[in-house]
Amino acid sequence: MWILFKIAWRNIWRNKKRSMVIMVAIALGLTGGNFLSAAYMGLMNQTVEESIEKQLSHIQIHHPDFVADREARHRIPQGREIARDLRENTAIRSVAERTSIDGMVASPHLTAGVRITGVNPDQERTTTRFDEQIEEGSYFGEEGRLPEIVIGRELAGELQSETGSRIVLTFQDINGELIHASFRVTGIFRATATAYEKGVVFVRASDLNELIGYSETVTEIAILLQREDQLKFISEDLSGEYPDLKVRTWKELAPDLKFVVEITEQSLLMITAIILLGVAFGILNTILMSVMERTRELGMLMSIGMKRARVFFMVILETVLLSLTGGVAGLAASFVLISLLHQRGIDLTVIGGEALRDFGFSPFIYPELDALFYLKVTAMVVGFAILAAIYPARKATRLEPANAVRHE
Repeated sequence: MWILFKIAWRNIWRNKKRSMVIMVAIALGLTGGNFLSAAYMGLMNQTVEESIEKQLSHIQIHHPDFVADREARHRIPQGREIARDLRENTAIRSVAERTSIDGMVASPHLTAGVRITGVNPDQERTTTRFDEQIEEGSYFGEEGRLPEIVIGRELAGELQSETGSRIVLTFQDINGELIHASFRVTGIFRATATAYEKGVVFVRASDLNELIGYSETVTEIAILLQREDQLKFISEDLSGEYPDLKVRTWKELAPDLKFVVEITEQSLLMITAIILLGVAFGILNTILMSVMERTRELGMLMSIGMKRARVFFMVILETVLLSLTGGVAGLAASFVLISLLHQRGIDLTVIGGEALRDFGFSPFIYPELDALFYLKVTAMVVGFAILAAIYPARKATRLEPANAVRHE
């Protein structure tokens, strides 16, 4: 076995230029494929983390009817007591109770539908870090004559409002009656997704509940976990503990995001496989030429007793070694490049990447790939190398020793 390995390794370097060309092709193909995969994986991971940490949280609890009809009358019975009990769970990092309802926002320039979210400012700091998203103004300062409201940058532009402006919210109270109330814009936030900036406004829960007509109103409980891997267990546990309420994870709250996450790695591996398939034809050509050039040598080896199976294995081994050498170089280059860019990030705003925000993505990308992905790519390199070597190896074993030794 060791002798075959040495022979196969030496055979690779008989034609150094040809071997180097195919190795460089493998390395460049893997580096490019892995970089694109890392960029897309980083983009998706950032989107998921942003959605969980700053918008959705890991788990949300609602009244069953609230899912289809976001009105104050569909409040969570004893919502504050439930939130208080949840805070005692050591697996839960933070809990925020909210009054979230659908309504309208109006300025002298525009009227639009929005989701009005009444929050406790201190709870939101620990659950969604919403205060970090304030781009202009303040995050709920001292209470004044008018209740405060924080709106998104996109919505502020459409309303032609700025900090200090007055806008009017229209929504239903606890009895279904329409309420109109003026609010003063004290802060403007910036989010990854422009749709979120346009569609959600934030007010104090105490102000909103006073207008609704019931100070204890809680329509939504947002839960942030200590560990992501406990998501399924804790959601099932909460569903059993509160059977009359609707407990949903972020995957249920954003099924489109869940779907994209599930197919991301498979799609990226498929792209890498297509790249390797193209390189495999180059490997096949290289090994086939090597076999044809060594027809006489292979005939001599078989004539002195080398079995055809060992000849077959030797050609396969040559191909695997050739591919692995280029593959390892490509993986090493990929790792260095991705690690460097993960620290520094890629700013796409200089090439119009700001448009990504319209689709819910950040224009700043931090590429990343996990170790398992590298292992899968390595296995693919070996697999494609073996497939590419089968035809040349079979051709080598079909040589007739008597004729092969007379080959010029």
